[in-house]
Amino acid sequence: MVEVSQKFKDLSRENGRHVYCRIEAGDEVFLDDRLLEFTFDDVTHPDWFTLGTTCANRFHFKARFSGELEVGAEVRPYISFDNEEWCPLGIFYISRRYVRGDTISITSYDKMYNLDIEYRYDGILPVTSDVLLADVCAKHGIEPLDLGYGHKVEKLPALCTARDMIGYIAGINRCCAKIDRYGRLVFKECGNVDFDEMDYISLNNCIDVQRNMTKSVVTALTAETDDGILYAGSGAEISTIQIYNPLMTQEILDGIRALMKNFSFYGADIVMQGQPHLESGESIRIYGGGTYFQVMISEIEYHYNGALTATLYSRNKTYVDAVAHMDDLEEMLKSLKLSNSVFTMKSENEELITLDTNPKIIADFTFETGEDGFAELHLNTSITLSDANRIIFEIYVNGTDSGRNLIHCPDTRECPMTELYHLAQKLKKGENRLYVTARTNINGAYILPKAMSANLVVHGCSSGTGDMRDKLAFHDNIGMVTLKPLDVRFNEITYTYTAEQ
Repeated sequence: MVEVSQKFKDLSRENGRHVYCRIEAGDEVFLDDRLLEFTFDDVTHPDWFTLGTTCANRFHFKARFSGELEVGAEVRPYISFDNEEWCPLGIFYISRRYVRGDTISITSYDKMYNLDIEYRYDGILPVTSDVLLADVCAKHGIEPLDLGYGHKVEKLPALCTARDMIGYIAGINRCCAKIDRYGRLVFKECGNVDFDEMDYISLNNCIDVQRNMTKSVVTALTAETDDGILYAGSGAEISTIQIYNPLMTQEILDGIRALMKNFSFYGADIVMQGQPHLESGESIRIYGGGTYFQVMISEIEYHYNGALTATLYSRNKTYVDAVAHMDDLEEMLKSLKLSNSVFTMKSENEELITLDTNPKIIADFTFETGEDGFAELHLNTSITLSDANRIIFEIYVNGTDSGRNLIHCPDTRECPMTELYHLAQKLKKGENRLYVTARTNINGAYILPKAMSANLVVHGCSSGTGDMRDKLAFHDNIGMVTLKPLDVRFNEITYTYTAEQ
């Protein structure tokens, strides 16, 4: 886990928390006023629980920016819940970037991504594995946090990459290798962990479970080497870890099996409230009903678009079974009220939208909420002007004008980007409809195909609790504003409030 204070952990578990984001990319700093969304994929076991993996982590974000960011530029994202303590998500390097209007889309990866390069050891054999790892890191500019135990290596594979070699060395150390949140190479130990030292997820932070859950127990390991297959322990295929590792010996494999004997965990796909200090490659407890259940964080994918959610994958081998069976943990998770869900709906225009002085619906959402549900709307669009010099956006909730309108007064005809944000509160329990209309003051304007994107984040709360997940006040989401009675201005955008009767 990332080392953060207990206060940070407590705030991350609160349902009414405020999420702050900061992304340092090259010489630019993106805060919430320009950040549209991000996805961070932290993965250790892409297929199922095993040893010796070397997965690259990926960070993708979109923000309002029309400048230049070079390929290879460094990206450092952070999350905070009090705007004081910041949890790092990692150090990444831009692989691809795309600019459309004043919106930039960036895809970046950590250092593991570029290690598929042939590796050759120039020293004399035999050698120890810690010396090998130090050599790999020195040749590729990597800072290792730990070199692992120095196992004796008699011979090396004829051909392998730097990434392969890191994985082989991690495997004989009973670990998986990854780049941590500070840009260092670390080993994540796989096996039995002191249960009392594990962090935990409360059931109040779980939203949904997405697949059948079973308990896995490791009873055996097999390792394919260049000289044959090694075996340690016995058991069915479902309880056997199978790897390829040319550095493995029978003695090492027997030692790993002794340390991992009867290691067990639950498989799960859990949608949850995002807690950014949780990392893949570690065990964690789910607590509920007075019972703890251990899961392995094989992968955790964070998503921010006004709320911070995550999907945690604990990947174990399972028998193919057409009938779903529930065990205690799945029954417990299924008992959660799905009104606690946070889900996202997206709308894009596939065809040209022609605007005139009559209101036209440009985004339309129908959804259901539980008690005390609310929704956040984020709409971005580029407007191509004709003779119009003003675009009026209006938001309707359940057929009623919300009273919060946006008047866009662009000073250019070069498809300026418009952003609209609206927080819909006091939604009725059950089905709700939210839609946005647009019209001009005179003559026409156009929204070109694919030039409008609307995202609706719908939050629901347990009946009677009043808890709200990642709920943000309206003024916290529009950056710097000037407040006046019944009037809020943000550059060329005017928000007009109508008092409720």
